[in-house]
Amino acid sequence: MSDLVHATAAPRLFAEQPLLGAGVPVAALEAVRGVCRDSRAARPGDAFVAMGGDDATHARDALGRGAALVVAERAIDGVATLTTPHARWSHARASVAAHGLDRGHVALAGVTGSAGKSTTTHCCWWALGGGLDAGGTGAARIGTIGWHDGARERAAKQTTPPPEELHAFLAGLDPRCPGVAVEISSHAGDQERLAGLELSALAFTGLGHDHLDYHRTVAAYLDAKLRIVRLLKPGAWVVINADDRRAAAVAYAAHAAGAWPVMLGLAAGDALIVRQGDGWRLVWEGVDHPLPVRLPGAFNAWNAAAGALLAHALGTSLPTALARLATLPPVPGRLELLASAPLTYVDYAHTPEAIATMLRTLRAAFPRRRLVCVFGCGGDRDRTKRAPMGSAALIADLAILTTDNSRSESPSAIAADVVAGLGDVLVHRDLAALDVRSSGLAVELDRGPAIIAARRLAGPDGIVVVAGKGHETTQEIQGRVEPWDDRGFVAGLAVAR
Repeated sequence: MSDLVHATAAPRLFAEQPLLGAGVPVAALEAVRGVCRDSRAARPGDAFVAMGGDDATHARDALGRGAALVVAERAIDGVATLTTPHARWSHARASVAAHGLDRGHVALAGVTGSAGKSTTTHCCWWALGGGLDAGGTGAARIGTIGWHDGARERAAKQTTPPPEELHAFLAGLDPRCPGVAVEISSHAGDQERLAGLELSALAFTGLGHDHLDYHRTVAAYLDAKLRIVRLLKPGAWVVINADDRRAAAVAYAAHAAGAWPVMLGLAAGDALIVRQGDGWRLVWEGVDHPLPVRLPGAFNAWNAAAGALLAHALGTSLPTALARLATLPPVPGRLELLASAPLTYVDYAHTPEAIATMLRTLRAAFPRRRLVCVFGCGGDRDRTKRAPMGSAALIADLAILTTDNSRSESPSAIAADVVAGLGDVLVHRDLAALDVRSSGLAVELDRGPAIIAARRLAGPDGIVVVAGKGHETTQEIQGRVEPWDDRGFVAGLAVAR
């Protein structure tokens, strides 16, 4: 069989996919009942989708376990293969059908961008009814911090799960679920993890310096984000950070996808966030709404407003969505206050832009108080952001450089990269010699002592922010994954006092 495999000949899992047959018997097509991408997990009746590496070996392994056929990006010698131009896309589309989601699924509100994704996702989830005791039929959430199915929380392995895990979660939701807030990474966009699903709304928080070890260029990074726009239903809303310099590009992509861009900003936009005294307002379609914001900073006002607008796009009235935000619990590890004397926050900021924004927010909130920042740079990742992260941390009165997931690299080598990019900045190696008047950059590669020193060097009236790990509960150092929880450590220090 050498012709294009049409929907009438292919099983429903591959209907409308542009697959080419290479000697694949019709009986094999008709036998397909499932799909897998790991040959070790192949079951009788599965279509195995090869995704790179030693495709021939994996394909034969899958067939030996009972797989009905093989799908790959190129023909495999001696194996009857359906070829596809994009194996990941084909796998995701087939998995959607295998879980019955091609016939319809719960409304999805996506959130993407370099910073603020988790907070905006939490705000959307809560505004949809994530905090309601709805007997298991509350709103659902998928993201970096964890998954919530409307009744229970579970841990997350990554920001956006692989297709088969995502689809199994969605298929298991109660049909009465009012919607799912989904945090969508650039990796997920590039790897087509959401192909075959439809988004009812999307928020774009902005684009910063991140993940260039994977995407290589900012243009490729932006392209991965823009691919997500193509998943939107016609007429769906795209809430765009109007203050971000890529806003126009995202709006253009939204128009091209038949979606409706909603420009949300503090300086300009269709929807305006306005500071009023100690609070915030959202001006939308000529109506001035109170905007409850439980976290400090203008960027969190944007996150809250975006979350409410996403919930509104999925059918929740805007006044109801905003009112629910007044009871939003702390978002784990997102500028979360965990100790006093000095006030000590834990935040997930791990890009130059996120660190700078977070520190300027704290400066504005506490203009006359000493500010100390603990931060680190990840190993085996984009080295070009290390010096900019150090520069951003120096917005604080004192920055303490420590270890943050050095992975296979030496923590001292990562620290040297940061220091080398900072020019003539005063660098302290002996924290014991410092006091509450010290400034510049200090180096303490043991994260616990770095946090303890930061609290001492801030003084009881100061402000400390521990950046980088947020909600995470492990630390990977030179190949060893060890328990480490910034939130628990800081909270423990507060109790110990």
